Amino acid sequence: MKQREAFLALDFGTSNVHVTLIDSATAEAIAGTSKKYGWYTPKPNEIELHAEEIWDASEHAVARLLKCLPQGVHIIGLTFSFFGDNITAVDQEGNALYPMLPGFCGRSGEEVRQMEREIGAGEYAKITGNTLSTLSSVSKILWLKKNRPEVFERAAGFYSNQQYILHRLGFPGVQDVTMAARKLAFDVKGCRWSDPLLELMGIPAEKLGTNILESAATVGSIRSYGRVKLPYEIPVTIGCHDVSATLLSTGVQLEHSDTMGVLMGTYEQIGYFSDTFVEGCNDFEDSLIFSCCYNAPFKGKYTVMDAFPTAGALLEWYCKKILKDEKADIGKLIEAAKLDGENPLLFLPYVENFHGAVLGMGLGTTTEEIFESLLESLAFQFVACIDYIRSTREEPFTRIHFGGGGSRSEKLLKLRADLIGAPVGRMENLELPSIGACMLAGIGNGIFQDAEDAAAKMVKGVEYFYPQEANRKKYEDKYRRYKDISAVYLHG
Repeated sequence: MKQREAFLALDFGTSNVHVTLIDSATAEAIAGTSKKYGWYTPKPNEIELHAEEIWDASEHAVARLLKCLPQGVHIIGLTFSFFGDNITAVDQEGNALYPMLPGFCGRSGEEVRQMEREIGAGEYAKITGNTLSTLSSVSKILWLKKNRPEVFERAAGFYSNQQYILHRLGFPGVQDVTMAARKLAFDVKGCRWSDPLLELMGIPAEKLGTNILESAATVGSIRSYGRVKLPYEIPVTIGCHDVSATLLSTGVQLEHSDTMGVLMGTYEQIGYFSDTFVEGCNDFEDSLIFSCCYNAPFKGKYTVMDAFPTAGALLEWYCKKILKDEKADIGKLIEAAKLDGENPLLFLPYVENFHGAVLGMGLGTTTEEIFESLLESLAFQFVACIDYIRSTREEPFTRIHFGGGGSRSEKLLKLRADLIGAPVGRMENLELPSIGACMLAGIGNGIFQDAEDAAAKMVKGVEYFYPQEANRKKYEDKYRRYKDISAVYLHG
């Protein structure tokens, strides 16, 4: 019997790790499992994750998948994708000294204001390609320096989740260029750590890590994943940021692509690849939509992205705080929602800086109406991102391809089609970051010649959803009102 060759892909999201066995010839998901980890909120505007818990979850998920490894399947590579914009202070052995501080933790507002005074938002954007906000790991390191000086002084390094996981696998300090860039202390045009930002933090480049590799690099081979014994020695490809991996797997081309890729999860992220660095920012300013341009997985290329960070988190908030039911089935709630443009409420989803609001409530307002307005607000944020992405280049985009957990809902995709007045596509395999990571592993291990060859083998079918004209007109008016009210609400 002929063996099936497959990649073992680990996709680290903000709330769980997905481990998927993916056929290298067909891109079919042969088997998969996942394991959740927690968010911790020591104070209202503080969110933490635990790097050790994330590692343990990945160990558990790998062990569970290997127990049901089908006969006749040979694993030819281990590869990764990672959520970005996070930092963990570690000691010389790579042990965490303090919880992981993700970008969506808002504790470092004062440090952002310091950065604006000493560096300037415009200069920061030119260096990092990113809007200055609490997403910046620089602001988190400055927060540690001020509020946890004993941690700052003891820290031998400030690791991303990628560095932490790879250190645990026996590859200390290595990171790929996309995840280095997502520390937001990186000079993306010079492809090195920014001297002004290093000086501001008061740390040498070594503490951020100087072993920066291309995303398709194979860093070595392993016989065990932590405590989990592997069936044989497996080569390890470093992988990349989940958005860049998503773009690869949605069919976004490296040259003159007419396709935008979208990852729907805790963040909703939209982007494409560019030959040139793109400067600019979105129209909503501090409304938690952020735009960025950073190093892509391929040398000389940039990932241009717009995103908003509260998508999945708001749905979890609604279940926990409004329904008082942490186990509520979000999928069933979405399918029951009336998304027809008739809801009188406007939900302003700017919750990370305590700017969230629901407008138009009355004594007869129902929880269902609040939920529907929440879903509409996330779709409005998506349209704002699309408007920005379209403005960054002269060549038009003709296709938008979705994946990620949120895209399982046809209703949410149809709502976005109604809002933009154009079809949207959903990829056959929704595990986009894992597929993109496998494409990189195939390139790095000589299985695919290049990105174009990898796409021909791994990017599969797309199902399209079309706008309904009646809804499109109603939502066009409501979106205009949403933008007007948001501008007044946020800026006075």
